[in-house]
Amino acid sequence: MAYSKLLNRAKTVSLYGFGQSIPMIAQLMISLLIIKKHSTALWGEYVTLLLWVNFIILFSYFGNKNYLLKQFSEQPSKIYTTWLSNFSTRFFVFLFIGIAPFFIPLFEPYRILVFVWMFLLFYTQSFEVLILYQKDFKFNFSTEFIRNAIVVITLLLFSGSLQLEQFLQIIIGGLIIKAICYTVYYRKTLQNTSITLDKQSLVLSIPFLIPMALGTLRTKIDSYYGTIYFSKEELSQYQIFISFIALVQLGAAYMINPFIKIFYRISKKTRVVIERQFLLLGIGVGAIGIAIIYGIITYVYEFTFSHMSYLLGYLFMMTLFVHLLLINEFYKHNKQTLVAVIIGVTALIQIVMGYFTIDTYQSIGALSIKVIGQWMVVLALLGFRKRFISTTNIDA
Repeated sequence: MAYSKLLNRAKTVSLYGFGQSIPMIAQLMISLLIIKKHSTALWGEYVTLLLWVNFIILFSYFGNKNYLLKQFSEQPSKIYTTWLSNFSTRFFVFLFIGIAPFFIPLFEPYRILVFVWMFLLFYTQSFEVLILYQKDFKFNFSTEFIRNAIVVITLLLFSGSLQLEQFLQIIIGGLIIKAICYTVYYRKTLQNTSITLDKQSLVLSIPFLIPMALGTLRTKIDSYYGTIYFSKEELSQYQIFISFIALVQLGAAYMINPFIKIFYRISKKTRVVIERQFLLLGIGVGAIGIAIIYGIITYVYEFTFSHMSYLLGYLFMMTLFVHLLLINEFYKHNKQTLVAVIIGVTALIQIVMGYFTIDTYQSIGALSIKVIGQWMVVLALLGFRKRFISTTNIDA
């Protein structure tokens, strides 16, 4: 029975992991196609838009995943009512945020496309919490595989000179396919669910949104500075390096996210055991991951990064597993505000450091503030846990 239970968990993690990793793997394949068939600069132009679009649209998610996971766990009989009410309310938030591209010069030539792009990201991301909670991982895997395969094949068959506008249209086409699949799959379940506006959910999810927004800023501040200080070619190369590190980061999330609702209930003793295991796992996975990244970057993309870059990449990756466990432990005890303060202070320090280092030291400076920020958060969480959580009865 123990072996069967372990096998089922491994299958669950694998399905979730494969489904979530397909977009990242496809993005790396697409980047290779763009760089080899067209130009490194084109990929850099796309990455510039991608980074800022993802940052702007983030504020419409409004704690969508972590807040709703907690609500689902507390009221499992009202999953769809809660989700649809939250989605309907956040849609009005999106309409307010969605007009941003029409006032930002960066998006000037592509404003309509960017607006559609942002809406599709908002719409499809909203379903992720349902997929995660109900473990609809097989469906998600099929959807991601189909839409990304179509995008990759389209780019493979594309002849002539590819412009950024055409590239954006292809990416948006893939998102439309994903949105249709989600709509059809959940239509029967949601069509009889009553729709109500739930302003309170926005207020209650703010403590979840703030850490997510600050966390995104903290982990991507190096890339945002890159859009300012790097050439399009340099940004393209740096973002590909970071994307491979992000694959390892996603791997850590794959092993934890399917069981977040369980982490809200387990005892302190069990969490400590899991935490130690994940620390060792991070050390090992980080070493293997950085070796693979070196091989691909050097011999497939034919880019050159210093040994210091790979060392910094490893130091970042080795803490990822423990970092996710600590964050969820603070959420369990309603310490989202404390997490937001820790991440906010860290992000502010990184912003200041980045201003003085990235322009001078380029990718080494960018990676350095990324690593320093990661270690600052982990050490702060460990320190504050002793003060604010360990004294609480968490063996229930």
